[in-house]
Amino acid sequence: MGPNRLKYLDLIQAIISRLAGNQFTLRTWSVGLGSAIIGYAATKDAHVQAAYLGSASAVIFWILDAYYLGLERAYRHLYNQECVKADDTPTMSLKVNPSVTDYLTAWTRPAVWFVHLPVFFLGLFVGGRVWPR
Repeated sequence: MGPNRLKYLDLIQAIISRLAGNQFTLRTWSVGLGSAIIGYAATKDAHVQAAYLGSASAVIFWILDAYYLGLERAYRHLYNQECVKADDTPTMSLKVNPSVTDYLTAWTRPAVWFVHLPVFFLGLFVGGRVWPR
């Protein structure tokens, strides 16, 4: 493998690593922010809408997480294509075209919904159980 091809693979791997880091940050914010909002809603002076706001934030972070996972999978596919390519000349293109199906598949992955779905349901549960006093 030539040095140009190795550098190209390093560039792709750097993008994959950055996307994975973004996903981790999104998951941290989703759980932290959603739990804080829902915890506020569970206090005696809070409103029901605050719990639903926690659920809405979980959905927004869920969508963003699926977006980053879809992009990451597209770049992994590009990386794998370059690794098995017989020609030693890299294309040097970092453009990927993930489809809507890629994003929907990412949306349903356990790594994504297992983080955001509990926060979503907790917000619905607390929102349904908290009445204005």
